Amino acid sequence: MKRYKCTVAYCGAHYSGWQIQPDGNSVQDHIERAIQEIAHEPVHITASGRTDAGVNAWGQVFHFDTDMVMKPRKWTGAINSRLPDDIHIRLTEEAPKFFHARFCVRSKCYEYRINLGEYDVFSKDYAYQCPYDLDVDLMKQASLYLVGTHDFTSLNSTPLKEIKDQVRTVDSIDFRREGSQLVLSFTGKGFLRYMVRMMTAQLMEVGRHRMTPEELNEMLEARSKRVDRRNAKPEGLSLMEVGYFDILGMTDEMMIREYLRSDVVPDWYRLEERYSVKPELFYVMTERHGQRVTGILECSDQNSPAKLLIDDDNDLAQAEEMLKDASVYLKEHELSEGCEIVVR
Repeated sequence: MKRYKCTVAYCGAHYSGWQIQPDGNSVQDHIERAIQEIAHEPVHITASGRTDAGVNAWGQVFHFDTDMVMKPRKWTGAINSRLPDDIHIRLTEEAPKFFHARFCVRSKCYEYRINLGEYDVFSKDYAYQCPYDLDVDLMKQASLYLVGTHDFTSLNSTPLKEIKDQVRTVDSIDFRREGSQLVLSFTGKGFLRYMVRMMTAQLMEVGRHRMTPEELNEMLEARSKRVDRRNAKPEGLSLMEVGYFDILGMTDEMMIREYLRSDVVPDWYRLEERYSVKPELFYVMTERHGQRVTGILECSDQNSPAKLLIDDDNDLAQAEEMLKDASVYLKEHELSEGCEIVVR
């Protein structure tokens, strides 16, 4: 069984979103049918996340497993030949051993395009045709309240009974002009349903002088599904890029992977002092699903074993199970000669 990683672009105007739907007209439906026709067997694809009806993508990522082995370039051509012309596989790659399109996401970048000029029939499917002027400077000022780690309960539609913890981190919100279009770029590890579109809608309300930046902050701080929020039109939104971290080893419960800025490391590890010196030689051991950091892997010398520091004997069996794969990874990347465990 081989795993392939695909990057796909699509225009969402004519589809009922990414996820499989009863009408069979989702992006996922079309791609799965194409792959199954090639592989002559049922094939399920797993994406980095869902996009809603009307939302576009330039860099959506999915993976699939199959017994049929072909060169990645041939997979790309074979799938594209069976897809509508507004869904296109941009790249197919053989996936690394532990790759998972959803669970290995480091960051996502969404763009929301707003056409501030004359109504443009040629961009109507990927840019919101805005019929009023916007105070962009005021929008930039308001966006500062949204950057960082916050409880975004007020600015998404995911029910609290479905996901209780609605704290997320927005790494950046950038603004740029491309001709008549204003482009808002949102970067973060993950976003809740309608979160980017709701942030965009409130920023446009500020740009119309119908809300102040401070009132947007009050809405955010309310942490309530009952606030009077709006949802920007779907066609302006595009998933532009999904970034991934490498996994060095994995069990059913734990993994050793690259360090993320959002990780909270154990108190006994002096992060600022040691990570700032050689960040590329620093990895973490975490719970596979909760992502709680339980250990630190350091590579101080290419010619010496790396050290996996753990603080709990209960994690020893998990660490030992991952040690072989982690050692192979470190050698292949010329980072260290193997790996040893140190229980504090």
